[in-house]
Order: sequence, then C-alpha cells, then structure tokens
Amino acid sequence: MRKTDKLCSLPFLFALSALIVPMAAFGQQRLISIGERRLSINCAGQPAAQRATVILISGGGGTSKDWARVQPDIARFVRVCSYDPADLGDSDKTTQRQSAEEMVEDLHALLNASGEKKPYILVGLSMGGLYARRFATKYPSEVAGFLFVDSSHEEQAWRLHEIDPAGPGLSDAVGRGGFIAKQGERSTWRTEAPLIVLGRGKPFPRTGQLTEAQFAAWDRIWQEMQQDLARRSPNGQYRRAAKSGHLIQNDEPDLVIQAVRDLVDGKAAYSNPS
Repeated sequence: MRKTDKLCSLPFLFALSALIVPMAAFGQQRLISIGERRLSINCAGQPAAQRATVILISGGGGTSKDWARVQPDIARFVRVCSYDPADLGDSDKTTQRQSAEEMVEDLHALLNASGEKKPYILVGLSMGGLYARRFATKYPSEVAGFLFVDSSHEEQAWRLHEIDPAGPGLSDAVGRGGFIAKQGERSTWRTEAPLIVLGRGKPFPRTGQLTEAQFAAWDRIWQEMQQDLARRSPNGQYRRAAKSGHLIQNDEPDLVIQAVRDLVDGKAAYSNPS
C-alpha cells in the first residue's frame, strides 16, 4: 500500500500537444499540455454516440497503472481513460503539492484538451471519489454517472478523530485532501445521476496504530460512510465486495467491470443500502 494513500485507505488521516506511445495494457498513451505542464492520459475503446466516456480516477499517490486489471476489459464495451496526476507516473512535476481543488481543475483541463467525448462516468478509487464529487459539483452537466470504489468520505477526518483524539490532526487532511474540518459537520453533496458504490468486505489490517476496539469502530463507520454515499442519489446502489480490501479493482476486478457495464447500460437500479 502506498504511504501517500494512508489518509484515505487506512485509519490515519489520511494546445493539444501529444506524444503517442502504444501500450498493450491500456491502449494509447498521450502526453497532453495543460498550460505549462503535461499530463499523461491512457485511453482505449471506441467512442460511441449514445455512451458516456468512462474516466478512472486513482486515489492519493496513484497512477493509471492502478487500473491495469480492469481497464482492458472495460475498453471492450466503452471508451475508457485513466491518467497520471501531476508529479506522478509520466506526468510533469509541479512546484508544490496540489490541493483537491487543483487536482480537479487539472483533470477538467486534461479532459478538455484531450478531446475525449462528454459526458463522463467518473470512477473514483479512495480519494478519487472525493475528486469525482468535486468535479461534478463544479461541472454537473459533464457527468453522467458515478462508481465509487471504496471511496473516501468528506466526513472521515473528523469521524476518525472522534475514535482516536490522540491521532493525526485535521488541518493537513482538510486543507489538502478536501475533507470537512468542523467536528460533526455533514456533507451536503447530492446528485440525480446513477451511482454505484463498491465497499470493501474485509476489515482494515490491524497495524497497531489503534486498539482493537478502535479498529472495530472504524470498520463499522467506514461501511456506514460507503452506504451513505449510495444514498446521495435517488439512483444509488451499494454493493459489498466481500472478498476485497481497499483495492477492490485488484482483489475482485470483475465487480468493478460489471459495475461500469451496469452504469453504461443503464442497469444501476436503486436499492436501499442495508
């Protein structure tokens, strides 16, 4: 597990200028200029007039390689893209660590410059779920649906702090990660778009950072937050990945592929999380 993703995956807080490189696993890699920097994007599959483009968004510290087990199969039935955020993978460096807002603006600029067809189905892993929701808040007309893969939750920083008051403070997680700062403050995000949540079925690894009672409480709260995300849409659905830890796309890739297919085909009917 990447150290940079601990804030969201473990209970610590967590113009068109293109260089074409063939990639067997992902399709076609391009380096796209957005202002003075270039970001790497990997797209595969054929665009279709009646289908949205699927955008795979990794968690903190992640790159397009995180999707190696699912992107080729998704490309068999829909156009799909993954990318490397600034400072990671084949993308150019920045002078300082980016905020959640800056990462969302980078993604929007990248998709515009790449010419990939709107609207998008946003697939967010871990902190990528936060970025997907921020993207949709700023550009609602460009989003056709969501898949959250064991997504971070806006409230998780203060909810973890309730369990472990002696643990990491909230300032860094809130300022850079996009979490809510005030104790007890609730997320107001809502959407009418189809939405599927895939939540981990396995408990968090016991690392010694918390007591067993604290870990058990965090396992329960994490599941509650996943179910809460599914209720953020009248067309939302929660699915439990029983054999998976945080990286469901690696542990049970077929679940991710099927969820994307259901969103693309309009089969993500509402079911009440329980």
